[in-house]
Amino acid sequence: MELKYLKINTGGGYLYGGDQKLFGKAVSSSGCGMIAACDVLLWLSGKSGGEISFPEYAVFAEKLRDETFYKGRKNFLGIFPRRLAKILTEKSGRKFTYFPAWKLRGKNGKKLEEIIFRSLSGGAPVIVRVGFSFKGLPYKIKYPASGKVRSGKMSWHYITVTGVSESGTLTFSSWGGKGTADCRELCRRFGFTGGIITADYLS
Repeated sequence: MELKYLKINTGGGYLYGGDQKLFGKAVSSSGCGMIAACDVLLWLSGKSGGEISFPEYAVFAEKLRDETFYKGRKNFLGIFPRRLAKILTEKSGRKFTYFPAWKLRGKNGKKLEEIIFRSLSGGAPVIVRVGFSFKGLPYKIKYPASGKVRSGKMSWHYITVTGVSESGTLTFSSWGGKGTADCRELCRRFGFTGGIITADYLS
């Protein structure tokens, strides 16, 4: 199950969702949650038709940044997930809920996988908060604009999950690229303050 996610046309190629590094120093160090929210709001609104030019995307993101995320705030530690869920609920008209990692743990990550599949089946991407962890979550990511591929381990970062395979491989958007990670590994490596934000999920 995979959504045909938001494409941003830069004129020199496409981004798979946004990239906080394109919005100045204040956002680049702590803006992954803001970018995830921008992408999800645009996706759910359907206004972009799944594709948007970077100038149009920038106007939308900068307005949200100035009026909501960074208004009177520095956000040095990023956006707290419950605040992010509240903003998404207010801006989208749909109910978003944050589920901390301890509520998601289950045998082989199946509970987490089922929740993600259910949200995607309803047309809503899932925002994942990978919390602080010394081990980090292993990932691989491809940048469609350049074709470059890199791998590593992430922590203290928001990603937007756009797909999940039968084998439990997650597809996600981050840094303007299309990444993959293992759902079971995520379940084990959520880290401090880790969890997910889903739309219209009934517990």
